[in-house]
Amino acid sequence: MTQKDAVDGDGGGTLPLDPKWPGLDGDVPLHYNVATIRTIAGELKEYLAGVEGEAFDEGYTTGSLKSIEQSGVEKIGAEQIGEWADARALASTATRGGRAFLDAYRRFAEAYKSVVLAMEAHADEYAKTNRANEGDGSA
Repeated sequence: MTQKDAVDGDGGGTLPLDPKWPGLDGDVPLHYNVATIRTIAGELKEYLAGVEGEAFDEGYTTGSLKSIEQSGVEKIGAEQIGEWADARALASTATRGGRAFLDAYRRFAEAYKSVVLAMEAHADEYAKTNRANEGDGSA
């Protein structure tokens, strides 16, 4: 279902909107708190350093993407688990699971970074539009 379908309807499962929802008819001035957006983006960026950091620090794995990539989690096989039938089956499952986990963690890291960058860019834009919306004409 698209956003338009959710609001306008696609024959079922539409999203009912309260007609008294502030801002739908333009009666409420639109203002974003740029300082809050930047503060949250900054806090998220601090945690991003852990995701993008080195694989090891003081001899310990860090939980960063590099540490997961270097851990070999996607390479677990019969050599690590065993050669009997059930161990080989478990090794196969562990290999697939390790690959899936690494792929998911990579996608998470990419999405996390994109969110921080988008918040920073939007804060810059909202700083411009807030000034224009508040009537001083600058954009």
